[in-house]
Amino acid sequence: MDAPQLRRGSPIHDKAFDALRGLRVDLARFLPWFSHPRLAVPELTPPRDDTTSWNFDLLDPFVEDFVAAAEGRPVVANFATIPTWMFVTPEPVPVSDDPDEIHWEYEQGTELRDPTCAEVADYFYRLASWYIAGGFTDELGVWHESGHRYRFAYWEVLCEPDVGHRLSPETYTRLYDAVVTRLAPLDPEMKFIGLSLSHVHPQPEYYWHFLDADNHADGVPIDAFSYHFYAQPEIVNPFGANGNAPYEHWRDIFFAQADAFVDQVRHIDAVRRRLAPAAATHINELGTFPPAPMDPTPDFPAEYWVLSGSVQSYLWAKLVELGIDLVGIAEFIDYPGMNPGISLLDWETGEPNARYDALALLLRHFGPGDTLVSTAATAAYGYPDPRVHAQGYASAAGDRKILLINKTATPVPVAMPEGARTFQLEQVGVTAGRQPAAIDDGVAVLDAHATAVISWPKTQAAPGELARQD
Repeated sequence: MDAPQLRRGSPIHDKAFDALRGLRVDLARFLPWFSHPRLAVPELTPPRDDTTSWNFDLLDPFVEDFVAAAEGRPVVANFATIPTWMFVTPEPVPVSDDPDEIHWEYEQGTELRDPTCAEVADYFYRLASWYIAGGFTDELGVWHESGHRYRFAYWEVLCEPDVGHRLSPETYTRLYDAVVTRLAPLDPEMKFIGLSLSHVHPQPEYYWHFLDADNHADGVPIDAFSYHFYAQPEIVNPFGANGNAPYEHWRDIFFAQADAFVDQVRHIDAVRRRLAPAAATHINELGTFPPAPMDPTPDFPAEYWVLSGSVQSYLWAKLVELGIDLVGIAEFIDYPGMNPGISLLDWETGEPNARYDALALLLRHFGPGDTLVSTAATAAYGYPDPRVHAQGYASAAGDRKILLINKTATPVPVAMPEGARTFQLEQVGVTAGRQPAAIDDGVAVLDAHATAVISWPKTQAAPGELARQD
């Protein structure tokens, strides 16, 4: 949420935040990233005898506009970046005067200069107080007034500590406890999320250590824990595309990695059920990378966005089936040089892309209280059709819906469920765009890589077997 395109005065600012508002999503996550330290770190230099560097001038507009777009719905705060001066480094890490300059080198150091974690906890207490309690008293005893009185449903402690500063499970758990202990009195109703591990094959020991209450200070809750997943072609050099699979193979790679991740989720959930059964699981970053995700001149075909949307929709369906509490599609807006392949908006126009449209389709049709119904997509010869993922739901109101995902680059005809008479089929696809699919004599064509939803009133047949027509 710290892209220059979201700055007030940007030509796409209003359109972008209208798009966020239009999703009407609960638990949207605000995360200014370390790559833009002048925005993400309100205390860029350590306090001196006569002054501190606290400054929220650049960060505040982003927070204010984000909270306004949430329109009172619950949100998650993750001000993840620890000031690098709190780590032991050979030299101070320089920061450009340009707030929009990307600083991939900002996160340095693996050892905190205060191993008790008290300095880091005090920093986050003051930052949180700025937004929750109307202000804070700095290290020199000076009061800083903000006027903010925001409420956050969750506060997530750090983001991907396993790759940035490479904190050990033991160090991260101590730091989590210190931060939670300091912040909890600010809002007794605020819950906390731990871990936020990266998609880069996190060590199982993070889960085993963090989820074990015996490794935490007395009274520190484990409300929720989080981790991430991004499918990606083989990357030899993240800043160059040499050696990566051609586009026609991305589909196979993405879905194979997605299935492998679902297996990993099953194992992680087994650990959770054994050690912390009351803890919620948030898989709050989900998406796909093209090759060279940080390339300032990205080059991938337009249909990539639809493919990416189908992968995220497939994973959403599989993770809901496993009982995962929250699935978050990342990220709201990115741009060349800053993970362009996971943006939900066009960074030049502010228009939603197919990833956004696929997410919006799920949000419109599915919600809490829906019940999963046994469903299968079958070929005309009666065997399961691996090209189409199908999952039926009965909504809380009783309406019937089937989520369909075409996992191929070829259109696939599907027959409507038997016994129902009036259907609507919405899809996001390569050629169809956002247009509803035409249903002719009970048959509709799923577009290439489509995310689609069939819906019909509760007075008609329930979802069951779905047959594909050859």
